[in-house]
Amino acid sequence: MKATRLLMDEHEYILRAIAVIDGMAARVADGEMPDERDVETVHKFLRFFGDGHHQEREESVLFPALLKASHAEEYACLCQITFEHNQQRSLLDGMEDALKTHKERDFVYYAKRLGELVRAHIKSEEEQVFKRADAILSAEEDERLAQELAAYDSPYQAGRLGVLLQRLVAMEVKYVLPRTRVNQKAHCI
Repeated sequence: MKATRLLMDEHEYILRAIAVIDGMAARVADGEMPDERDVETVHKFLRFFGDGHHQEREESVLFPALLKASHAEEYACLCQITFEHNQQRSLLDGMEDALKTHKERDFVYYAKRLGELVRAHIKSEEEQVFKRADAILSAEEDERLAQELAAYDSPYQAGRLGVLLQRLVAMEVKYVLPRTRVNQKAHCI
């Protein structure tokens, strides 16, 4: 399996978490606060999985290999991608602070901005960075990177990730599926 495919598969989980945040923000915009434990859980998911797992693997494994293989031609692009990772971290902080201080408008703002940024970021990574990586990395280097990405996971992380994914599914049922049903009904009218 290609190293970039492993990372693209992880993007799907991150987008699912963003859909949960979208659902939460819609509720807040309608005057209904989501369960604080749910917000904390999705926040932990994005911190642990999205940042501490996924983005850390990109920054520690893929990006250095891409810079080495391209003779630093990718430097500006990878700086932009890393900057976007930092923006995502900052928006997560803002969401958490807004919830703790009961600033609902701020929560909605940060949630919407995070969703926009993450979706555009993932599109950029997949259409630019990952395609470029697939084009310039040798088969041997790609295999080595895939193995290094897989080895990056500790048993502790793998177990913790399983729990977070189960919680993500529960939050999708609570925050995403009801919105989907409402949107489907609106299209039928």
